[in-house]
Amino acid sequence: MSKKPNSAASIIACAPAKINLGLQVLRKRADGYHNLVSLMVPVSLCDELRFELNPRKLELHCPNSDLPTNEENLVYRAAKLVFKESGRDGGVRIELSKNIPVGAGLGGGSSDAAATLLAVNQLLGSPMNHEDLHHLAAKLGADVPFFLLRRWAVAEGIGDLLSPMENVPILWTVLLYPNFQVSTRWAYENLTLTSRANGTKFNFLGDTYAGELAASHRKTMNRRGLALEDLLPLLVNDFEPLVFGHYPQLHDLKNSLLAAGAKAVPMTGSGPTLVGLFPSEEEARRAYYLLRREENVTVFVAHTLDTATPPGSRAQRA
Repeated sequence: MSKKPNSAASIIACAPAKINLGLQVLRKRADGYHNLVSLMVPVSLCDELRFELNPRKLELHCPNSDLPTNEENLVYRAAKLVFKESGRDGGVRIELSKNIPVGAGLGGGSSDAAATLLAVNQLLGSPMNHEDLHHLAAKLGADVPFFLLRRWAVAEGIGDLLSPMENVPILWTVLLYPNFQVSTRWAYENLTLTSRANGTKFNFLGDTYAGELAASHRKTMNRRGLALEDLLPLLVNDFEPLVFGHYPQLHDLKNSLLAAGAKAVPMTGSGPTLVGLFPSEEEARRAYYLLRREENVTVFVAHTLDTATPPGSRAQRA
């Protein structure tokens, strides 16, 4: 989670982005949330957070950013939760340096919150165990538990039921963010729950279909010598027709990634970031230098992370 602390009372942490290699929404629940199945993968594009114990109060600073620095920010709420639930007094000074675009479907806010849970707990001498932190993460948001895990995982439920995957490949990606945000709430409110091109409704199929779909994902991921080509059948994102229909420029950007050599270009989360998947680092970097000439886009080249990948890895951006 963190680099070597600068001192006994400070930590520098990297909070990685995530991509969804496929996202299928199964049904709306009674509580208003949606059950889904997705393959969630951390990547080397990271925010950086600096933590230092502060005996007086909790402070959050977000230089060069319009982000709130109070209860409206998940980082602030995460730090406050650790102090409250551990029964500790005092505070912490946090500086958040954003590299992950806000509202891009890359999970930056959730990752920052998870990094905060881990770092503040560590600064306080680890009064909370992993189960305690997972409980706090679930309170903060559906994606936050994944970022505590920080490994490839098949996600079920609202994204909080995670099956970690072993022996995963390192994939090279070009992340293309079109410099506008898509509201996750808007996306879910406007999503039509259909399973196939014929329009068959699947929201009545419930947990049986969900279990079969998740089992199929796990079976794919458990193959030996897993390669990029093996993942292609999983790259179905139910939000793509909606988001592409509302933002037709995404069709052109997807075609640009394919023309630059991407083997597949799924959209991550509820969008709008597109993920170009490349067979090698060399091909991904070549595409990155070509695509950064595009207007009104931000482009990153990044690789997927596994448990053996150093957390300090960095993505390159245009």
